[in-house]
Amino acid sequence: MGAMSPWHWMLVCAAFAVMLAIIIGVIVLIVRVVKSRNTAATAHPMPPGWYPDTTDARLIRWHDGHRWTDHVQNR
Repeated sequence: MGAMSPWHWMLVCAAFAVMLAIIIGVIVLIVRVVKSRNTAATAHPMPPGWYPDTTDARLIRWHDGHRWTDHVQNR
């Protein structure tokens, strides 16, 4: 086999550049999706209060503004 011509090297470099651009694009997209989810979660936090329990329709469960608690009571 002979040495690769300059055209072959340009083609290899172009293919590498395209693959690199795709990888960078995917990483940027993932970062944007993660940031938008974090922003949405912190932008509108659930206020503390009693809410219908998702596991038992007969109960309401206390949400402390950050997480669900073990405190439940009848509706």
